[in-house]
Amino acid sequence: MIRRSSSGIRLDENVWLTMGAVCLIALLVLAFRYSTQRTCAPITIRATGLSFTKGYPITFNAETNGGNTFEWNFGDGATTAEYTSSTQHAYASPGRYTITVTVDGQCTELQNIIIKEAPVVVNNSLQPVIILDDTVYANEPMTVEDISPNSTKWEWRFEEGRSIEGTTRKASHVYTTAGTRRVYLRVNDRPDLQMSRWVLVVDRNAQKNEARHRTETARHTVTVSQLPAKPSTEPLVNQPQPSKPEEKPKAPEVTDDQMASLLRQVNEGSKTLEDFSPYLCSNLSTPVFYNGNKMTFSKMCDELKSMKKGKIKKISVGLTRNEQNCIITMNVSVEKKRFLGL
Repeated sequence: MIRRSSSGIRLDENVWLTMGAVCLIALLVLAFRYSTQRTCAPITIRATGLSFTKGYPITFNAETNGGNTFEWNFGDGATTAEYTSSTQHAYASPGRYTITVTVDGQCTELQNIIIKEAPVVVNNSLQPVIILDDTVYANEPMTVEDISPNSTKWEWRFEEGRSIEGTTRKASHVYTTAGTRRVYLRVNDRPDLQMSRWVLVVDRNAQKNEARHRTETARHTVTVSQLPAKPSTEPLVNQPQPSKPEEKPKAPEVTDDQMASLLRQVNEGSKTLEDFSPYLCSNLSTPVFYNGNKMTFSKMCDELKSMKKGKIKKISVGLTRNEQNCIITMNVSVEKKRFLGL
């Protein structure tokens, strides 16, 4: 309370006491905050990992002096609290992320990181290998089998664009019409692990009818020779005989396994492209499905020669021939040796 006196204005004692109490409380609060305030030490976030790609774990470490608690925010909605300076996290999608760490609830540091798409690794040892007869009969079951060692799931299609018709290592199918067909196989639910094989479908009844027709025609064909009224020479003596149609030579026999051995010798350098000319009836551009890729036979030989010698673990071959035993298509699967020659 302010009082007036003859000598001037004088403050009440209670006012002085109140002001003194307020100043004392302010000093106490200031002293408490000063005593509990901590100066933040420098923080450095280190990220280490085998690969900064989607799905791979990355180790994050907060390098700083001291620190009891570490609160992490990985920038993709995931957070964690640790009592040590390191933690691990894997990102589900590629992109740019900002990692935040808060030490003891007071000191914070940021770090940016770029996550890439995981690369697609092609392992030829995982590729399927289809075993089947190159020629089958219409309306009779055909059996196919995958002999690759690492397959656990199968999707067989016996016509292009058709639905899945087999889901086991071995499958069967019946073609109802003659012609050239293509068998498709995908394994382990992976689009990069698939291959196809050609098969020739023959109508057995049509073959039998055609053979019977040729026999009956030959049996009922009569050759009539007309002689002149007064032959000057004896008939049919020393007359030139009609020439028989020249038969085309057949290609030499070779099995699938023998062809696989010959192709291995191409890689080793003991066989050349010309050595295969008799089997291909001189057509060195015969189409080949090499590890699922279509190319000519000569191109495949170049691929084999370019491989390092001794790196081939196994070669599987499927041959398709014509009436002269010439190879007209070839399906080749090459499995390379892996680490330590395995």
